[in-house]
Amino acid sequence: MSAQPGQQFIVVLAVDPSEYSEFTLKWYLNHVHRPEYKLHIVHVPEYWGDVGRVIPPSKVHELVEQTKAMTDRLQENYLEWAMNHGVQDAKFAHPHGQEAWHEIIKYAEKVGAGLIVIGSRGQGKLRRTFLGSVSDSVLHHSHVPVLVCRNKDAEV
Repeated sequence: MSAQPGQQFIVVLAVDPSEYSEFTLKWYLNHVHRPEYKLHIVHVPEYWGDVGRVIPPSKVHELVEQTKAMTDRLQENYLEWAMNHGVQDAKFAHPHGQEAWHEIIKYAEKVGAGLIVIGSRGQGKLRRTFLGSVSDSVLHHSHVPVLVCRNKDAEV
């Protein structure tokens, strides 16, 4: 994997608050990342746009604030881990939208990514069918290569 001459190779690494994402970042930094790569870490916060009809506005506001605080912690942690692995100029983005997979792909297209890296919880086929899988959707809809990283030692 490399960029065209005179261009940087951009990697979009999608994260969430799970241990699977933490493992994915650390695995990527130890096994794939190169000094010439530009790392964009992307987290799509929880979508609260449609719950206002069933949850009181004060509770929606509280949920939005909790999500913002969690996103801020993720940004701080992931950028710190990247910096500790020698990646000084990593970017962190948190696009908003209802479908995380769609926002990840849109962001990758926007920045001209050559690779998307995403973790997988390793759900079974039946569970993925009913609950959906962000990594499956990114894999099937992306126009650039996708590396799906699964920690086989984590509890599923």
